[in-house]
Amino acid sequence: MLRLEKIIGRKLFSRSRGGVKLTGHGELLVAYANRAVDLNEEALARLREESASGPVRLGLSEETALAGLTPALKRFQRSHPDVELKLTVAGPAKLDFLLSQGELDFIISDPTRIAGLPVIEWRSRLAWFASTDLSIDPFKTLPLVLCENAGPWRDEILLTLRRAGWDWRVVFESAGLDAALAAVESGLGVSALLRETVRNTGSEKSTTPGCPFFPKFDLGCFVAGPQPQS
Repeated sequence: MLRLEKIIGRKLFSRSRGGVKLTGHGELLVAYANRAVDLNEEALARLREESASGPVRLGLSEETALAGLTPALKRFQRSHPDVELKLTVAGPAKLDFLLSQGELDFIISDPTRIAGLPVIEWRSRLAWFASTDLSIDPFKTLPLVLCENAGPWRDEILLTLRRAGWDWRVVFESAGLDAALAAVESGLGVSALLRETVRNTGSEKSTTPGCPFFPKFDLGCFVAGPQPQS
């Protein structure tokens, strides 16, 4: 990091007891680096004269449908303009069934809820979100918004609260993510969601002191056909 700062001639990182954070110049460098990566991928695709075409059927579980996929899908469409991308959003059980029947080419979901092993796996983290108009008092019962389809994540949310000694009451619970997001945006309560899921809404990451911290969760991509077994 010190060598990079010396090359740039600017301070890119600020260091404190809380860790290392990017400065304004550091954030600017990251933005340009991301653009460079995108241009590199586009250039490689064109130089290799990739000519993929036809339909590609991708299935997503609802809680992962917005989890960082927008930039990836944009890059995919730029590199493969002749591919017809069809997206299906459903519960993990249905996605697993459709994949096994050959009705989907790929699915992205929680690996613990899909048979077989993923060909690609990565991690994300839940964070607390609340309306900008909602005032949260750490000494009072937490108004909690839950999404039934979150599966094991739902259990982890409640377990994390118990371990932290927080009192809560469920003020809203929905089978769909859209309804849960609407409840959070309306100021009804606070919810734990993937960071990438909450974009351009009336909600923001909660900064309530002492708010319990979540571990990272695995996400995986599965392909149709014979699945690798452990």
